[in-house]
Amino acid sequence: MKPSVQHFFCDGSGYVRHWAIAGTYVTRYDGPPGSDNELRLRIVDETIEGVPETVKLGTPGPRGQVWTYCDPGANIFVERSHFYHDLSVLNLYGATDIEVSEDVFLPVQFWACGAADLWVNGHHVCRHVVAKYMYPDATKLLLNLNKGPNRLVVRLQALGVRDTRVLFGLQVLDQTDGLHVAIPGAPDFTQQMVEIETWLNGIRADGRDALISDVAAPVDAVVKAGDVDYVWEIGESRVGFDSVERTRLTVTVEEQLIERMYEFPANRVIPVAETLDVNAHRQQMLKQIASRQGRSRNGVMAVLARHTLSERSPDDSAILFDALNWIDGRPDCADFPLSAILRLYCGSTLTEDERLRIKQTALSFRYWMDEPGNDAMCFNSENHSLLFHGCQMIAGNLFPDHVFSNSGRTGKEQAKIGAERCVKWLEHVEHVGFGEFLSSTYMPLTCAALMNLVDFAPDKEMSHRAAKLVASIFDMLAMHAFDGVTVGPQGRVYRNVLIPDASGTQAMLSYASPTAVVAHNDWLSFVAASPHYRMPDGIAAIMQNPVSKTYRQASVEIQIEKTADFLLTSLQIPASFQKPPSKVNAPQSTHGLWPGRQGYQQHIWHATLGRDCHVFVNHPGASFDLSSSRPGFWYGNGFLPRTVQDGNMVMQIFDIPDQHPIHFTHAHWPGDVFDRQDVTNHWAFGQKGKGCVGLWCSAAMRLCSEVLTNRELRAEGQQVAWVAFCGGTDTGDLTAFKQSCMNRRPAFDAEVRVLTMDKRVMLRYQDL
Repeated sequence: MKPSVQHFFCDGSGYVRHWAIAGTYVTRYDGPPGSDNELRLRIVDETIEGVPETVKLGTPGPRGQVWTYCDPGANIFVERSHFYHDLSVLNLYGATDIEVSEDVFLPVQFWACGAADLWVNGHHVCRHVVAKYMYPDATKLLLNLNKGPNRLVVRLQALGVRDTRVLFGLQVLDQTDGLHVAIPGAPDFTQQMVEIETWLNGIRADGRDALISDVAAPVDAVVKAGDVDYVWEIGESRVGFDSVERTRLTVTVEEQLIERMYEFPANRVIPVAETLDVNAHRQQMLKQIASRQGRSRNGVMAVLARHTLSERSPDDSAILFDALNWIDGRPDCADFPLSAILRLYCGSTLTEDERLRIKQTALSFRYWMDEPGNDAMCFNSENHSLLFHGCQMIAGNLFPDHVFSNSGRTGKEQAKIGAERCVKWLEHVEHVGFGEFLSSTYMPLTCAALMNLVDFAPDKEMSHRAAKLVASIFDMLAMHAFDGVTVGPQGRVYRNVLIPDASGTQAMLSYASPTAVVAHNDWLSFVAASPHYRMPDGIAAIMQNPVSKTYRQASVEIQIEKTADFLLTSLQIPASFQKPPSKVNAPQSTHGLWPGRQGYQQHIWHATLGRDCHVFVNHPGASFDLSSSRPGFWYGNGFLPRTVQDGNMVMQIFDIPDQHPIHFTHAHWPGDVFDRQDVTNHWAFGQKGKGCVGLWCSAAMRLCSEVLTNRELRAEGQQVAWVAFCGGTDTGDLTAFKQSCMNRRPAFDAEVRVLTMDKRVMLRYQDL
């Protein structure tokens, strides 16, 4: 008989992961303005609330929210991170029961992003305030626990502003043997969820059209694949379904919904152009944008595309008015639709009512930080800043004699200030390159912002300079193309790094040449709408040409090695022109990336053997795949590694400090699309077509599946080295390439952080 299990346990790192939660409770911030960090402190309630008297699933908690089960999945934290377009005050509550076999003072780390209060058995023991962007911090405590169950309650307060990490966590620093965790007031639910979680944690892909688990399903579950629901019946250890890219598994237990996502990227259908006639191809892409039915801000680009095609939808006015109402609230990203709406205003397709409504918004908008306002709009990033400057210049020129109510300036004054700011932006990028280089998300936005300068600049010189930068973007994307898909290191990246064939930069490359894999992005409507700009010639040829090059973008150094068999490209960390941080007085962001510093959204290296075959390594900034944190699980890096590319080889040394909660690195390894592969503890080899890639790690790698099935090679450890080799084979035999890599005999001394190959030192972490 299977033994009865009544409790959850801490995970291998000591995290208490099972909680009931109430929230997130959201109210709009209406206090005085300030910097983000000032506001993060200002929203904190100075009083210490009384601990919630009752914690029971399905009943009201503090502030009226219902207590629900927080399914942890792979997360070590209780996390409700989210994007907030408007300044908001957030409150989240959590509760759990910890049972110990005797009275004990338990050493723990209490993690938070925000201001977190902790109660133990009704006594307030800590207020831990982390009033900063992005990174969680921990404080060490000794919890006085009594023999038997102990009730722990947390209140988390946070400022909702743009991408906001809303999380807390509790990590036991001592032995966790004999420590049990239960959901408050729900012993039967806890018992059932222990069984269900054991089953869920064993689920993995079985080929491309099934899920399988090490244990049989303890309950019925529903697996949604495409538009079809499949029942995973109780007692079964496998469920099959049609081949799809993504499935969702759901289980309902005592009215609590448990969900898991599973992705099968090998089932992706990668489209190709219907015609090689470039003009017809671009017209098809524009029509695809025009066919979109989004409302409010998400529909404005489709309106622009339709009007470029001399078409109108009956919904266009409503879409524009909804978007203008949204812009008037000054949420983050308000500059996005405004930049398209002002472009429309410069044309002749709008009704008089539409023009009057646009004028109203343009005259009252906040165009920069020096104008009055208290909102969540982001001004400083590379794409946002030029969009704001361009909107200010265009609106000022459209209404030169009107007073802009928010700033008190005339249109002429706004146009002059906006144009001057545009020129400074151009001068900076012309001098050093793009800060958001090759960004699959933001390059299309920056291109659109430049297109507004191309078409609406007050003089030909500004227009010409903007057009030249646009051409340089397309040339760079083509240089980084392999098998019709553009890839590369990126200044800012998101989870779409996993599918570069569907990225925004891929859409740009596709628009430039029908020989590229087809992708779509609404921001291309700016390029298509331009009456002046002409796409650069020779994009298809650049895509095919071999490359061996090192070049600079902003504060980074990019190396690319492209042959007919593979493409390998990376950031050199640090760049050869960088000085050590101790010798630089400028802020970190102005002098590049440095090993051992906290990372953000930088994608460091990328190897590809085909449009669906991509390999890279990162140190996750979050512990689970679907976190909205920046850096995330697959994108960006929690801490930056020493990185050097030498021709067809990239070497990395990671040194992850104790204060970071994620103590592993991992590789994206698309084993399901290789023609041949061989994966052992420290080595992974793959071959596709005539291209080969080899991956070595100083720590043993194990295959993991969370959301992305069977594509994660995870390596535990804080001091770890990785090496990637690329090459080719004329015979299609992986053996010779494999042996040539292993003959290099890579070795890593973690204590002194030195990587050797061929019995000689190749990379020292501190040799800078």
